[in-house]
Amino acid sequence: MGLDILKGLILILIKNWYIILLFIAVIFLISYLKSAKFKGWLGEKATSVGIGFKLDPAIYKVISDIIIPDKEGTTQIDHVVVSKYGIFVIEVKNYNGWIFGNEKDAEWIQVLYKKKSRFQNPLRQNYRHIKALVDYLKLDEKYFHSVIFFPGDSKFKAKMPANVLTSNLSNYIKTFNKPLLSAQTEKYVTETLQGLKNNPVVSMKEHVRLLKEGHKRTENM
Repeated sequence: MGLDILKGLILILIKNWYIILLFIAVIFLISYLKSAKFKGWLGEKATSVGIGFKLDPAIYKVISDIIIPDKEGTTQIDHVVVSKYGIFVIEVKNYNGWIFGNEKDAEWIQVLYKKKSRFQNPLRQNYRHIKALVDYLKLDEKYFHSVIFFPGDSKFKAKMPANVLTSNLSNYIKTFNKPLLSAQTEKYVTETLQGLKNNPVVSMKEHVRLLKEGHKRTENM
């Protein structure tokens, strides 16, 4: 009797294998959509689209996901907006919940559902990005504007500098109206960064590997 039941179950599984695979695929998809990795990627892409729609493309050139060589290996920049008003270097943090931190803290803290998570001070992180761009483009640091953007449902629990935003990213960029770059320099920066975007020094996979190795070396020091 037990053997017949087992055979019957096996036959049902064989006949409905595609339904079972579909069910497993749906479970994996739901799990991935809820992951921090996907939410971070979605936040960055949404920011890129938002900047593109709200800034005049004749004035502002948006270049996203650039890998720049620097003194520590490589660093990845979420978005760079190039215009005659300067070079805006944008670091996107797709975090929800309460955010604790200030300019001088090495780390900031996210509190979400009573769970605390630490992350690198994005102002310091973005300063590294700017230094990498300064060295790569051979330009003075005065031409760069650092911008930190939290597109998620987050709330700062301490006073933040004006360049740390939760909304109105494009409007903030438009507040800069003093020309800094000549047309020639603007073209040079745009073409150089777009070329780097199209022909990266390393792949994103290799960049992540180098980043993990760097973290391991730091932890072992």
